[in-house]
Amino acid sequence: MPIDAPDDIKRIIKERSDIFERHFAAGDAAALVRDYYVPDSMAPLVSAGDGPAILGHAAITSLFEAFTAGFEKARQVPRFISAGTDLAYEVSNSYLTPKGGGDEVEYRYVATWRRCDDGWRVEADFFAPGPLV
Repeated sequence: MPIDAPDDIKRIIKERSDIFERHFAAGDAAALVRDYYVPDSMAPLVSAGDGPAILGHAAITSLFEAFTAGFEKARQVPRFISAGTDLAYEVSNSYLTPKGGGDEVEYRYVATWRRCDDGWRVEADFFAPGPLV
């Protein structure tokens, strides 16, 4: 059974997710990656579920440039967060609003959070279209 994260870690993850949403809405993929993922020296890893995993800020930025080109807004909705001293994981949903209107597109994701020198950041991220449950 997962260990429920303390409220302070849930708050930190929520704050970091709010930053992700602001950068996404601004179409600033570079800032999104810089402020959400661990530094390149810690080898951030992302899998969008439809291809091989990608590694590093440059590749992750390119991925999110494609997302921000097609979607105007991302809304992160946490479902489960479990944490230890320096590592946490989040199992959640994200809802993307298409540019030009239309229904939100639902994604499910699992993010591994790592305590870094400047706070908590995502170290590994897997997401795919579709509902969590």
